[in-house]
Amino acid sequence: MNYTTLKEKYDYVVNIKNINNYGNLCIYAERLNTRLLKGYYQEFVDYVYLSCLECLKISKTYTVHLYLENVTNKNFSFTLFKKLNKKLNTLEDVLDVCYVYDASTITKNIFKLILPFIDKTTKQKIFIF
Repeated sequence: MNYTTLKEKYDYVVNIKNINNYGNLCIYAERLNTRLLKGYYQEFVDYVYLSCLECLKISKTYTVHLYLENVTNKNFSFTLFKKLNKKLNTLEDVLDVCYVYDASTITKNIFKLILPFIDKTTKQKIFIF
């Protein structure tokens, strides 16, 4: 599928904002129901990857804003995370910073579980609030 088609399907979860000619990837995890997405993980991964490439058309690096307000277990899949992580690791060092907002105790614990799988350089760019 092409980017435009995937955007129509997943823009409510992941979208791009151009702020002062700088790419910002905004992810609203509460809107992601991994149970409904099951079977479409690769399609979603492709959309996120293509969204990153779209950010790079705006600027040489980009910022990720990950919003975790009201996130529960239904919004997280370790399998989906691993697929995303593998695909996004194919990009050069283009992430400027990743801001994680509204992290609850549950989401902080999830981050503890996934941190060993995240590249060392990327880990240093993640800020949890």
